[in-house]
Amino acid sequence: MSDIKSLVFTVDEFKSRLQQVRENMEKQGLNLLLVHTPENIFYLTGYQTPGYYAYQCFVVPLDGEVVMISRLIESTNTIARSWVKNIVTYTGMEDVNGKDGIQVTCEVMADLGVKGARVGLEMQGWFISPANYEKLQSASPDVTFVDATEVVNQVRVIKSPAEIAYIRQAARVAEASMSAALAAIVPGTTDLNVAMEMMSANINAGGEYTGLPPFVAAGRNSYVTHATWEGLELRPGDPVFLELPGCKNRYHAALERTAVIAPVPSKWKDMAKVVEDALDAAIATVRPGVTSGEVDEACRSVVNDAGYGDYYTHRCGYSIGIAYPPDWGEGHIMSLRSKDPRVLRPGMTFHIPPALFIYGETAIGNSETILVTDSGCEVITNFPRMLYVID
Repeated sequence: MSDIKSLVFTVDEFKSRLQQVRENMEKQGLNLLLVHTPENIFYLTGYQTPGYYAYQCFVVPLDGEVVMISRLIESTNTIARSWVKNIVTYTGMEDVNGKDGIQVTCEVMADLGVKGARVGLEMQGWFISPANYEKLQSASPDVTFVDATEVVNQVRVIKSPAEIAYIRQAARVAEASMSAALAAIVPGTTDLNVAMEMMSANINAGGEYTGLPPFVAAGRNSYVTHATWEGLELRPGDPVFLELPGCKNRYHAALERTAVIAPVPSKWKDMAKVVEDALDAAIATVRPGVTSGEVDEACRSVVNDAGYGDYYTHRCGYSIGIAYPPDWGEGHIMSLRSKDPRVLRPGMTFHIPPALFIYGETAIGNSETILVTDSGCEVITNFPRMLYVID
């Protein structure tokens, strides 16, 4: 059989990431790290599957060989899509008498000699359930479990040139999706048809399934946060709020624009101008050395000064990159938010989506995916920034 292994990065890049993670482990005094977050497993190994509803774990000792633990049927993903050679599987989901993933993890830990060790867990992650955490604790009484949520995240927040290349490709997918969605908005059509055209363009542009669905919120749904299509007919005066992701090799970029089927109230035009100015202010502030809070303040002050502060209740932006459902962003790693002291560094990527939500009336938004460069900010997405009026 021919070699079917397919890696999205070089082995050297994966091992460089692993080395940085081990340096963070050493700083935190960890002997072992258990990685359960799908994005972090992918980041360190290349392994990917939507089957992460089943237990999976990447085991990183401070020294020595790493181990990938997965459901037996998922081991093909380790073989085909990762550089990891040491694969341990379980059959508990298929065989009631078989070992489950926690049992296997404890056996791997025992083989690595972790008695009296400090073992890191992503305790703020979504993929180690309270029940599994309790099972790990009870089965490993001689181990001290430590919150190591940031051990991988601190490395992952800075993107390599190869990662940025995938985000650029994802941006092209998002742009194609947005173009198709806007072209489909005409009186008498439905939000369902807009979504269909957008999804078709997304896939035709090489897009993959995304961490969140695209948001096509029309008419009475436009001011409902994270609303999607439901078959509403579009009529004169209806707003259509669009927030669309593109995804390439699990890397995301996103775009937000708003369209209105004429006539357009003058207030909505004013809101659109405020949102554009706020986005401009945020982008102009982004550069190495400024804080997350300073970017948020630059964006928010424009909205507040225009008198719309009560309708801008969310963060300025969030890190974006690798994602699986239930999110397309990396806001849990870093967000651009009020009074946040974290400093921007070259290689960070963010989605900045200022939007005004007036319940019972409309939502107006505009966004870009950006890169922090050595000297400032590069806007990765490329799509005309305006309120789209459909006659």
